[in-house]
Amino acid sequence: MMTRFASVSRSSEPQPITLEQAARHRFDWASRIDINDLHRTLSIYPGRSVWVPADDELLIVAPWRNRDEIASVAQISAVRRLDELIEAARSNSFRLGARAIVMPEWNETRSPRFYARNGFELLEDVLSFEINADVIRPDDLRRDDVQQLISPNQPLLDRILEIDHLAFPWLWRNSRLEFEHYLYTPGVETWALKDGAGRPVSYIGVTSYAGWGHLDRIAVDPAVQGAGHGARAVRFAVARLRQLGARRVGLSTQKSNHRSRRLYERIGFQQTGQNDYRIYGTLAPGTTL
Repeated sequence: MMTRFASVSRSSEPQPITLEQAARHRFDWASRIDINDLHRTLSIYPGRSVWVPADDELLIVAPWRNRDEIASVAQISAVRRLDELIEAARSNSFRLGARAIVMPEWNETRSPRFYARNGFELLEDVLSFEINADVIRPDDLRRDDVQQLISPNQPLLDRILEIDHLAFPWLWRNSRLEFEHYLYTPGVETWALKDGAGRPVSYIGVTSYAGWGHLDRIAVDPAVQGAGHGARAVRFAVARLRQLGARRVGLSTQKSNHRSRRLYERIGFQQTGQNDYRIYGTLAPGTTL
């Protein structure tokens, strides 16, 4: 009797989930992870994702922006044991080397009390903006100072990575792998913009959809900020998306990034609120943003 009880008790506690166990679980229509992502996540990051066998509830943890050092709650299929699963996933992720675990509000919004109860603090408040693409000027699309990133093997990527890491706070920096995945995403383009001496000082990443475009990424080398390179990059991005068929162009930025918000508003972007979201998270001891 004692042996049977111990076995049941163990199966009722959160534990690492294997690919075979996770693959049998039916995710709902709103799932943000498919079977290929699931396979890669559980193979490369074993031990971070957890489940409770007795309740068949699970929580999948994937890398944030293809960065090993930041874990992200990618999929939740739990109600009764969610708090326990979060604590187990966070503990396992930190033990296995993660410096932070984040929970973005992309496909669901929860009460601030939920995050506080589970030890998550608000890391970023992200705001969405849009503009009519017809605001472009004739010279916004000039090509004398731009270069497109076509392959991850180009030396240009090294400079773009340098600009990225200089311009963005730790949480938002792109990894090389993130750029590689981004380059091969349908509709995506990455361009570097140069100064008068021909040195890349900024870059943009855009995605073109049917009748709409999104400015995914913009960064300017802090050493040359204030010289108009940011405005030039944004205008080129809008003009390029307009050339690709966009009638409106959207973007998102951190609420705390006052410099960028002022730039976008000067060009004509207006806050929409339609795609705003927040990112909650916990930093490992000794980690700062």
